[in-house]
Amino acid sequence: MLSSLSALPVHLYRCLSCGREGLTQSPGREQGSAADRVYCPSCGQIYPITASGAVDFIGSSSDLHLTPAQAIAHLPGFAWGYDRLWRPWALSLLTGESFGSEREGQLLAELVGEGDPILDLGTAGGYWSRLILARDPQRTVIGLDNAAGVLAEAAQQAQPHWQHYSLMRARAEQLPLASGTFGAVISGATLNELPLDPCLREIARVLKPGGAFVSMHSQQVQGWGQMVQQWLEATGLHFFSETQLREHLQQVGLQLERYLSLGWVAFVRAVRL
Repeated sequence: MLSSLSALPVHLYRCLSCGREGLTQSPGREQGSAADRVYCPSCGQIYPITASGAVDFIGSSSDLHLTPAQAIAHLPGFAWGYDRLWRPWALSLLTGESFGSEREGQLLAELVGEGDPILDLGTAGGYWSRLILARDPQRTVIGLDNAAGVLAEAAQQAQPHWQHYSLMRARAEQLPLASGTFGAVISGATLNELPLDPCLREIARVLKPGGAFVSMHSQQVQGWGQMVQQWLEATGLHFFSETQLREHLQQVGLQLERYLSLGWVAFVRAVRL
């Protein structure tokens, strides 16, 4: 479990009510107890801290409007099974190559570079965050997802010596984060599920000039795979080619620097202009 709530990077937070950048951590209700909330000193908006240590910027799950594809991550048992039964083998299956966690971690580190702090967008159980922190435990990493269950799993698998690792429950299209503050935004196996343009605008907003957006997602394919993707689109998933993604990135001020195509999968690095 996350062990240090004092490590919450509240200076990076942004109030969703009034837009103030830089929030405050409130002490617990009982003197000497752990902090139980983050609040905005301008408008007084309160954001609770969950039992797993994640700051909750959503509140009631009824406020979420999920596609069938997004709703899967909210099912009981998904968080445990995804990181243990699917994620370690997914890239080998989708690329047709041997693609274990060591190779994925090395490629991720290469694409991210020295960027810091890092936002792990759609972190699920924290798989990509762990790959980053295993190589550099001193990195500041925020894992963000809208599903409380996967964030609890990410907290469960966190290591005590990751002193700058924190979690937040929020929407990707409305990031509660300060503008121009992140050296990198990473998104592993998430971009297909998100409303693309609103999310890319938010990613560009929170990145520093020269900061990197790194994504691994399913790219548009041809042949029988195209028919499968057309069927999957009915669940709310979206697939795009390199050309299409480049155009969407350019519209928000992100320049595509690298596009690595491996079967169904694309690894992408784009830079904030």
